[in-house]
Amino acid sequence: MKKTYLLGALVLASLPAQSAIIKDGSFYDYVAELKNLAFSKNSGDYVAPTAGQRSDFSLLAKSLYDHNWSIAETQANFLGYDLIQFNNSTTQDVYWGVAEQLIDGKQSKGWGSYFINEASTSNVTIEVTHPSNDTNTHRLGARVFERSDANAFAMAGSHRSANGYQTANPTSLEYSIFQEVHKIFNGGYGDSTAWQLHGFGSSTLKKFPEGTDAVLSDGAGNVTNELATLDRLLEEIDDNQFGTSYVYNLLDKDDPLNIQVNGVDQDGHDPFYHLRAFNNPQGQFSRDAGVNFVHIEASYNIRGSRTKRDTYFANAIVEAIKETSTGTAGYVDDGINDIPEPSNAVFFLASLFILPLWRKAANT
Repeated sequence: MKKTYLLGALVLASLPAQSAIIKDGSFYDYVAELKNLAFSKNSGDYVAPTAGQRSDFSLLAKSLYDHNWSIAETQANFLGYDLIQFNNSTTQDVYWGVAEQLIDGKQSKGWGSYFINEASTSNVTIEVTHPSNDTNTHRLGARVFERSDANAFAMAGSHRSANGYQTANPTSLEYSIFQEVHKIFNGGYGDSTAWQLHGFGSSTLKKFPEGTDAVLSDGAGNVTNELATLDRLLEEIDDNQFGTSYVYNLLDKDDPLNIQVNGVDQDGHDPFYHLRAFNNPQGQFSRDAGVNFVHIEASYNIRGSRTKRDTYFANAIVEAIKETSTGTAGYVDDGINDIPEPSNAVFFLASLFILPLWRKAANT
């Protein structure tokens, strides 16, 4: 949620940015354009930011978070970025953000792009850390951001191994522009909860129970309200569109909470520790700041299908955000993902617990 503004900041925030680049259209498509600009693996093009640049970008992130567009414009230009006013034709929302200034159609740093929903009152940030690695997570992120009324959207600008193995990976580097923005939006200064989107491939899938389509974690082995809610909503999806969701945790196998999210006889640690995100610096910072962190890993079965990804899976995330976050007024795509209404309240309440257990038991 927004912090209390100083009077001077309020005045500046009310002034229009004089040379912001105005873009109209689909934010979903614009994010795809930004993703295509990301530096590729072993390109050697990623520029590791200096301490001074990280500090300057932190100030820029503050200005964005506080809606101080005029100040943000000056700060962005100094860092080789443009201030963007994006008028999203899909939702009629206005997003303000920053993207790299292009030289001959190419970016020069690989630091990522960051946007704020001007009208949002929610406490949620959607994060895409590996747009070049985790196929279609940028599309999933854009769709969830649009529909959830999230406050902010953050996407990295390089393959995580742009200059060699893990040299540009924001989820393993202690110092990165992505981390500086996260620190402003999610704890410390801002208080948004980050919902970070990832993907796992077939080699990892082989380690999991048959039908695993999602592995959720808070990066510390806890089963938070966000994780339990999202797990329940994913399990409600039709079997033809989604398999099974699991929550990594350190609870005893027979703990009722582990049984709720993972089913009977399924340990929450093994084999899901591959995706536990314990060393994720965004999660570590958020927890230290007293803010929850939601780490979502989706299979390629989901990410590779537009219907499964952008409708069913995205709807579940949006609904989970609406149920667990403040101020959200987003929407789901009810035209495709209709869940039949229960015949009575008793069946509805029972289904929240019994149906997920039955489905998970069938996959163990």
